[in-house]
Amino acid sequence: MNYTVLIVDDESMPRKVLSEHLPWESFKVTRIFQASDGLEAIEQARQCMPDIIISDVKMPRMNGLEMAAEIRSFCPHCQFIFLSGYSDKEYLKGAIKLKASSYVEKPIDLEEIAQSLTEAIAELEKIQLAENPDSRRRLFFRGSQDPDPPLSDRVFQISQSQLDSISDMIRHRKDNDTETALRRLHWEIQQCEGTDPSYLRHLYRQIVYLFLTAAENYNITALTQNADHYLYTAAKQETLALLWDTILQISQTYFAAFQCQDTDIVSRVERYLEQHYQNSGLTVQDAAHDLGFTNTYLCAAYKKSCGKTINQRLTQIRILHARELLAGSSRKLYEIARDVGYADGKYFTKLFTRETGLTPKEYRERHRHER
Repeated sequence: MNYTVLIVDDESMPRKVLSEHLPWESFKVTRIFQASDGLEAIEQARQCMPDIIISDVKMPRMNGLEMAAEIRSFCPHCQFIFLSGYSDKEYLKGAIKLKASSYVEKPIDLEEIAQSLTEAIAELEKIQLAENPDSRRRLFFRGSQDPDPPLSDRVFQISQSQLDSISDMIRHRKDNDTETALRRLHWEIQQCEGTDPSYLRHLYRQIVYLFLTAAENYNITALTQNADHYLYTAAKQETLALLWDTILQISQTYFAAFQCQDTDIVSRVERYLEQHYQNSGLTVQDAAHDLGFTNTYLCAAYKKSCGKTINQRLTQIRILHARELLAGSSRKLYEIARDVGYADGKYFTKLFTRETGLTPKEYRERHRHER
């Protein structure tokens, strides 16, 4: 959509600066008109029906606020950006009452005016979308309000089984399958332009929530720490393309996290076991809690990387340290058992024998004999 702007100021220089030194094309402004006071502006507005008026407040014959009130009677959606060289609270109150887009103090700051124009155009787009559902759908699906080609009437509806299938792929870390399913879903939605955009925003929020729930179970802080941002973004995107970009970003962040996490998890578990193996009450649940993972995930990730369970590795570490103590000291067996994390000396002897093929006593004697 193209826009018309009316610049109103009793001084020629501000009108010249504004009309010649703002990037009007980037704001889709194709027509610019000028007026030197409020009365002239009203006559101009009746002819050109401006979308945006940039006006000085204090002018002869009729000030900017009086002018705006009159123009609003026949151009209700016109957006006003007021300029004033005076920090007058009464003028500001009047501007607020008229629901002006902005109130900018002179001297003119072009960057501030540009920001005000951006806000005014955003408000005009919201008004247009609210008044024209077809335009709203066209902008959502096409990223444009151009009339051709016509929108299709097909309506998209997702089944619970489709959502469940996507959820399973996400939870089981099937990155290729997940991306394929999401791309297929997005393609199907693109063919159904009769679908209410609010339904699709809700659907994409559901998919975001699936990723966030799985990320919480896997302790992917890159997602969980920004959960509110991702949910809000999915709810507010103005086009289907932007919604898809949001989903794609979340999916890539989610699956990329595992590449670093799986490599790191083994070294973190190893360090933890070395630091705590002497604790006879140590459990895998303790390790998972202290390392910040769910018990299920930690066990599965460790076994996938190492081919053994955490408990099996803990036993190996304890037996290794027991062998060192048996070979290098004359301490009693129950003392060695306690030092490597076994409160029960008999259980330690049984376990040591199973793991090494020798009793602790036999191991000590053989080691001494070899020395």
